[in-house]
Amino acid sequence: MSDTDTSLSAQGTEIGYSLTNSGTPVYTEVVNVSEISGFDGTATEIDTTNLKSKGKERRMGLQDWGNVTLATNINLQEASHAALLAAKKASTLLYWQVTLSDGSKLTFAAYVKSFPISAKVDTVYSGSIALTITGDITVAIAGAQ
Repeated sequence: MSDTDTSLSAQGTEIGYSLTNSGTPVYTEVVNVSEISGFDGTATEIDTTNLKSKGKERRMGLQDWGNVTLATNINLQEASHAALLAAKKASTLLYWQVTLSDGSKLTFAAYVKSFPISAKVDTVYSGSIALTITGDITVAIAGAQ
């Protein structure tokens, strides 16, 4: 590793959910997650061009944080997996926290959009659980004031 490499290992990253966002939420870890990806939405572009404009003018609208996908080895007898499947079925809003390996945290509210289950020869049950974010996210960088 070079002296200029500031990359962080993703090993040790966790994601958990809470049924409530009041007080100090207690997050239940989702187990067997092998990949977290997402926050893939975009802000709306608002056209503010008028008749005196010399070129297209724009401003940014509201952020859409998009989706988060959890690649997971699935076990429906495991409590966190059963709870996420139930939340999907009931369209329950859950409150989420991703804790990065350096202690930084991303918190957001999201629905379980899909909970696919894949079964193949010589593998374990797996799936990519999709979350749809609603509202803004909060980012707390470890060590930042």
